[in-house]
Amino acid sequence: MAEREEGFGISTASPSTALPVATEVASDGGYTAGPVLVATDVVVSYGGVHAVDRVSISVARGEIVGVIGPNGAGKSSFLGALGGQVKRSGGDISLLGKDISSMLPHQRARLGLARTFQTTSEFAKMTVFENLITSGEGNAGASLKEVVLHPRKTAQRERAMTDRAWEILQRFEMEHTVNLYGRELSGGQRRLVEIMRCLMRDPAVLLLDEPMVGVAPHLTGKLIEDLRAIRRDGLGIVIVEHALEVVRQLCDRVVVMAFGKVIAQGSFEEVVQDASVQAAYLS
Repeated sequence: MAEREEGFGISTASPSTALPVATEVASDGGYTAGPVLVATDVVVSYGGVHAVDRVSISVARGEIVGVIGPNGAGKSSFLGALGGQVKRSGGDISLLGKDISSMLPHQRARLGLARTFQTTSEFAKMTVFENLITSGEGNAGASLKEVVLHPRKTAQRERAMTDRAWEILQRFEMEHTVNLYGRELSGGQRRLVEIMRCLMRDPAVLLLDEPMVGVAPHLTGKLIEDLRAIRRDGLGIVIVEHALEVVRQLCDRVVVMAFGKVIAQGSFEEVVQDASVQAAYLS
């Protein structure tokens, strides 16, 4: 595979071995106990109207929680409150035991909370590799002083980001796209790149807002398997998704919202049999 060195000056050459995905594990090799994300009585108001009305949720490490409901239920507003993009009017949110309720989105991201959006946000004029590198942990660029005085440290950081990018490319079987520009990708590939960019920072929790939008049917199954794989590594995932078949295949637990409130939660099989859920979707 050809190397590309323009733009960032970092080689895209594949490392000889892939790095493992970083996760926190207990001494017995299992995942650490307790939820990684907890939201308690979260309220989001627009002009006095509660779009989200005292919604609570907890997410364990290695768990996928689906948030479903009819249009206007408040799902995306709730996800935005978790990520910090939407201002909450009440309630508390904690990540890895730390209160993040008043933190800005970038502060939450540094602590391990990553989010995708309904509209993909890849850099159209950058290659897939460059998109990943710009999302790497601690990638704030290097000053001339730092490069001159600490060349070894700078090189080590760049090598670590390159290795991490290749590990993620290989994991998602996207090596063939490494030199493609963002504008050249299909809708499904853009979704994958957006998730891959989030994983460059080794998050503890991933928030997904309608990840199947724009994904061709033949790629939906692959994306489901990719999400299952990163869940097995201990990542907690909250997914807002309209496609109920995707929710059925993917989620360990489902929270159903209607008119800003939680009306049911449990397994997919349990919630679809709930009378209040059936009424909400038929109303």
